[in-house]
Amino acid sequence: MGESNTNTPSDDQSTAREPSITVLIHEAIATQKKSDLNDCPPLYDVVNPDALDKLFAPTRKTERHGTVTFKYCGFQVTVNADRTVELEPIDAKSS
Repeated sequence: MGESNTNTPSDDQSTAREPSITVLIHEAIATQKKSDLNDCPPLYDVVNPDALDKLFAPTRKTERHGTVTFKYCGFQVTVNADRTVELEPIDAKSS
């Protein structure tokens, strides 16, 4: 009865709450398009948002590396290991 069970993050998890990758992608596209995302399909139609969040979740022990690139809402979206999002408009004539 004297034991205490505390839910604390493991050494490889961060305690800081950062926005999800999905939020970062949506914010970047909304800023670029200067509009809301009502004309865009759900992100999960093209990529698994939970997998992106897990792949690029901040850690205390190791530095993340790599990128994920996919097409979404008229852009080629690149998510970098440092959680930055790059957008390149897809030219309608070339696709």
